[in-house]
Amino acid sequence: MSLVLPSRPRAVVFDLDGTLVDSVADVAAALAAVLREAGIHPLSEDEVRGLMGHGAPGLLRGALRLRHCDSGEAEWMTRRFLDRYAAAPAARSTAYPGAVEAVAALAAAGIPVGICTNKAAWTARAVLRALGFAPHLGAVVGGDSGHGMKPDPAPLLACIAALGAVPEETVYLGDHHVDVATARAAGVRVLAVPFGYGDVAALGAG
Repeated sequence: MSLVLPSRPRAVVFDLDGTLVDSVADVAAALAAVLREAGIHPLSEDEVRGLMGHGAPGLLRGALRLRHCDSGEAEWMTRRFLDRYAAAPAARSTAYPGAVEAVAALAAAGIPVGICTNKAAWTARAVLRALGFAPHLGAVVGGDSGHGMKPDPAPLLACIAALGAVPEETVYLGDHHVDVATARAAGVRVLAVPFGYGDVAALGAG
């Protein structure tokens, strides 16, 4: 990952899955186990990739929709998925090339770095520790942190505040249209990474 920022920001906030970390293999494994418990054929990793970005509830709703199953099962299946995923959140997940180094360089330059993700914060922290990001981060805000979930701007604004910065002097990096919508609603400059799970060509970030 090579970062070219528009100017020196006061803070930089990253999305997690699809931006810093490729976590599809672990997410797909946990989801497959839960679907099998329910007698539902598992999704492929490509199918799971297309459902990323909306947190665990959105993932389960999307999986049930793809398999034409009753969405009323989503609540208990989401709880089971979180239990399964928590047991091995970084077994096969990998940092994108250069991602740890980019985050470390920002922190070394005195620019506070945070994470704003729809993943549960405690699970996000486990992944960040396992892959070497944690020592360089000033804040981690997840979908269970009490600020709602993206595209609501509240979690991003909470992350920025925790870093001691303000929206107009912050840059947010993500891979998904949810990230773009979140940043724009928060009044934050957004940059789309040229990889990940979202349709980068359709993001229109800037």
